[in-house]
Amino acid sequence: MFRWSIALIGSALLLGGCAPGHLYIEEGVVESIDQRLEAQDDQINRLNGTQMQVIEQLTVAQEAVISRLQTTIAEQVKPPECKPAPRLVCPQAENNGSLMLGGMEKQLVGEAERVHISPLDLVFNARIDTGATTSSLDARNIQHFERDGRRWVRFDTRHPETGEEVSYERPVVRRVRISQSISDEFERRPVVELHFTLGSISHTAEFTLSDRSHLDFPLLIGRNILRDQMVVDVSRQYIAPIDFLFQPD
Repeated sequence: MFRWSIALIGSALLLGGCAPGHLYIEEGVVESIDQRLEAQDDQINRLNGTQMQVIEQLTVAQEAVISRLQTTIAEQVKPPECKPAPRLVCPQAENNGSLMLGGMEKQLVGEAERVHISPLDLVFNARIDTGATTSSLDARNIQHFERDGRRWVRFDTRHPETGEEVSYERPVVRRVRISQSISDEFERRPVVELHFTLGSISHTAEFTLSDRSHLDFPLLIGRNILRDQMVVDVSRQYIAPIDFLFQPD
């Protein structure tokens, strides 16, 4: 278009002729040139407007694609749903304080219970401790001796009702080494077998002998008795039935 304008001007000069000191242009040529220039400006403005519209459309399309991609990624990569943990409901105990769990009948006991021990024929207040491996009985003045080639032990325990010291003798099953919580030293304790009755459970189990005079309970029931036989409700005490008959071995 610019070349066409120059050609028109040249043609006008030729047609007008030349005279010394004068330039003649035919009437209407300048107006025509101005009109063409204005038309070119309009065309350029239209092109610029079209270009801006295209850029805006591309920007909108790009934002729409990014938004869809983000939505798709968010749907495909969802965090796992955390379902609330099921509430543990303790089954209703029967009249004898037993429970049916996993098809097995188990005795329900509290954090403290009354336990009959024979052949001592005494009923002790016992602490139920799921953290203890072996049950334990209060014993003082422990003396070791042999009888018929076997190791025996003689010990005293306090009568739970009268407070008197009562002596007993039992064969030693084995000895265990117990670490002291307040030092690095170890204590070797004899283990004897005693018959116990706790609720509806009654059989022979191993008990370590140790001085428990500084503790609240003279008897401790550990996992060797609780395992697979009892369920402990630490929020309650003395809930096991005690209507058993005390029969010494």
